[in-house]
Amino acid sequence: MRIWTIVLLGATGAVHGADSGSQSEAFAWLKKMANASRQQNYSGTIVYQFGNQVETSRVVHFVNSAGGEFEKLEALDGPPREVVRSNEQVICYLPTAKTVLIEERSRNARNFPALVPESMNGLSDSYQIRKEEVDRVAGYDCQWIALAPRDNLRYGRRFCAELGSALPLRAHTVNDKGEPIESFAFTELTLGGNFSRDKVKSKYAEMSRAQNWRIDRSALSMAPSTPADTGWVLTSQLPGFKKLMEAKRSLVGKTGAISQIVLSDGLAAVSIFIEPMPRVQAAQALSHQGAVNIYKRPYGNHVVTVLGEAPAATIMQIGNSLELRPTTAAVQ
Repeated sequence: MRIWTIVLLGATGAVHGADSGSQSEAFAWLKKMANASRQQNYSGTIVYQFGNQVETSRVVHFVNSAGGEFEKLEALDGPPREVVRSNEQVICYLPTAKTVLIEERSRNARNFPALVPESMNGLSDSYQIRKEEVDRVAGYDCQWIALAPRDNLRYGRRFCAELGSALPLRAHTVNDKGEPIESFAFTELTLGGNFSRDKVKSKYAEMSRAQNWRIDRSALSMAPSTPADTGWVLTSQLPGFKKLMEAKRSLVGKTGAISQIVLSDGLAAVSIFIEPMPRVQAAQALSHQGAVNIYKRPYGNHVVTVLGEAPAATIMQIGNSLELRPTTAAVQ
């Protein structure tokens, strides 16, 4: 699930008691971070840690003069794999399975260091945002910015941004006790550099064309989502979370449409999927990976799946409060 994501490893840092600064200064830093992670050229090694697991990856990111964004992510642990992104197209090379997966980038995808959303409307309603102390990460001085949740419905976030470029160098997601749930960090970083297409080209690209590799474009064959009233509603509204999108999508080879609803508090996104019940009835279940909690439950002849970077209680509350609008249920 986190193959495209890389997260900071690192100490929680002695942040408490530092100069809090003003919220306007902290907001300005967040805006600079959001721009830097998408507009800066950089390359380096990232460590992602959750629980007792650690993953290391190499990332290269370029923006050319025409504004195109290109990125290559190479896993350095476990089975070899590379993910290459050219604007909104994502290609994943899996040499062990001799498979190439081609898909469109999710519009809700945010991966380190691009974890800060471009739009911050309503963010201060759910989080207290403060500027903290200056630290040092991967040989660069950086400024800590903290987002402390105003309730227990969401996790806290902390970012350390390089002083010159504002590129996030370290990021933590923390629980209500301030303990890291997952973290990302650059352990080695080069800022700047000229655009080079060769540096964002997979070393498996030629091999995949010359040998007997399988090209999987099934994700592209999915019918595009169509904005629509799905008929599903939340009987209990969570403060701060607003609906970003509601749509229906048909999947090739499957009967019945999948409904999707995306909620966000300006930082954390929660996706809800409702699909027809499979032949083997799904059981209620809760799982997680890092900061992502996943809750699944049967609802009549449907399966409801809720996932997002929010506490398990929040994800379950959303899933359990989802119902078919009475008029819709009567039609079905």
